[in-house]
Amino acid sequence: MLDEDNPIVTSKQLEPCIRGKNVGLLTDAGCPNIADPGAKIILQAHENNINVIPLVGPSSILLAMMGSGLNGNNFSFNGYLPIDKNERSIKIKNLERLSKKNNQSQIFIETPYRNQSLFDELKKNLNNDTFLCIAKNIGSKNQKIKTMQIRDWKSKKGKLEKEPTIFIFHSDLIIF
Repeated sequence: MLDEDNPIVTSKQLEPCIRGKNVGLLTDAGCPNIADPGAKIILQAHENNINVIPLVGPSSILLAMMGSGLNGNNFSFNGYLPIDKNERSIKIKNLERLSKKNNQSQIFIETPYRNQSLFDELKKNLNNDTFLCIAKNIGSKNQKIKTMQIRDWKSKKGKLEKEPTIFIFHSDLIIF
């Protein structure tokens, strides 16, 4: 069992693999090592010459990108943005510049209890013409994906619920 609060990988966790047994690394939301713990045990498996075979499965990050209508030919996954408001504002503006310069969609996630504050920061810091996709509860019956320009998000009433959410934005959208 991996725990992001206790990321120490022990040889005991890999013992069955070293003995030739097949094991799986599962995650509760997404894919192991993609915005989820897993990198350390996967790397240690490589270091022990254990064959690592990723299996196809749903990734909320890629599903959100697929449903966004934004540039899926050039995108960057940025994980979590800084918690500090000043650092986060700077990061958002820098990512928007990169998006415009490179015609690149910017993807990131946040913990559900900080969704609203991040959403408010995005509306405050992004240009009105920038497109923003909010993808919630991907893979569930309550899934919702909505992409609009910031100006439209600003005029829309409502709050983001404390639900698993993927955020994607793109400045000066050019689709090939």
